[in-house]
Amino acid sequence: MKTLLVPLDSSVGTALVLSVAESLARSLPAKVVLFHAIEPISSYVPVGAGMDVISTSPMPIEPEQVEDSKNRLEALAAPLRAAGIDVACEAVMGLAVTEILDQARSLAADYIVLGSHGHGAIYHLFGGSVVTGVLKHSPCPVVVVPVRG
Repeated sequence: MKTLLVPLDSSVGTALVLSVAESLARSLPAKVVLFHAIEPISSYVPVGAGMDVISTSPMPIEPEQVEDSKNRLEALAAPLRAAGIDVACEAVMGLAVTEILDQARSLAADYIVLGSHGHGAIYHLFGGSVVTGVLKHSPCPVVVVPVRG
C-alpha cells in the first residue's frame, strides 16, 4: 500500500485538496496522512529577510494548539474513513516546508499532495512559497492542486 502525505493549512482550498487525495488514494490504493505544521511566530525579522533566513528559536510547544489542529484534521478525516480509506492525522509545530519534508521522509511517503494558492511574484519574493520549497527538496513526487480562493 502506498502512502500519501497531505499537508493542509485550513484554507479555502482544503476541500479540493482532500478530494484529489481521496481520488488518488482510491486509485493506487494508498493510506492518507493528513498533516498540519503550526508555524512559530518569530519575534525578530531582519528587514528584507525572506523565509529562508528566519530561524526559529526554541519555542515552547503549546499542547492545546497541536491538539486543536489534530482535532480539525480528525474532523476532515472522518468522511474519508467513512468511505473506507485508511487515514492518519498528524500535527506538529515548526516551519511548514521543513516539517512537510521531514514527515515525507519519516513516512517514506510515495506522494505529497498539497494545494497551491497561486500568489503572485511579489508575495513569493518576500514570503516564499511552501509549494516551491517542497518541490525543490521533496524525496518523492509532489501533486500540486491549483486552488483559487
